Amino acid sequence: MKRPSPRQLALFGALGLSLAATLWVSRDDEADTAAVARPRHAISATPTPASAMADWPGPAASARADWPALDPQARAAWGETPLAPPPAQAEAAPPPPSAPPFPYQFVGRMTDSRPRAVLNNAQRSAVVAAGDVVDGQWRVDAIEAGGLRLTYLPLGLAQFVSFARPSA
Repeated sequence: MKRPSPRQLALFGALGLSLAATLWVSRDDEADTAAVARPRHAISATPTPASAMADWPGPAASARADWPALDPQARAAWGETPLAPPPAQAEAAPPPPSAPPFPYQFVGRMTDSRPRAVLNNAQRSAVVAAGDVVDGQWRVDAIEAGGLRLTYLPLGLAQFVSFARPSA
């Protein structure tokens, strides 16, 4: 039979020490738990008489505070009393629909044969002229010195996108 290596001997030693420590700690816990669970003066070999059981749970229970009173909504949740319907509130009209922000930034203008605008966002850049449709949702109505006049096609709402200023 092959002799264990020094590494294996060290591992077996560590295993033995950890098992011994675990046994020692568990015996300590059992002794502490037993002492807390059953005080020595309360241990008796005779069964408890029925008259003593009538006092159960004992004086500690009588010192407890009463449960707090439940509000009507909590009582209704348990089916005790029906809740009155909430007072009817006048329904406010929903706000009118608005166009989402234009997904591009107006970077610049080109004035060759006809005015065109350079647009940019994180995904792509585009060069558009008046009348072009961007992403199937935005129509370029006019290219001006200060920005673009656009129409959000799904709602027919006009919007102005100003020329991007370089950050200082």
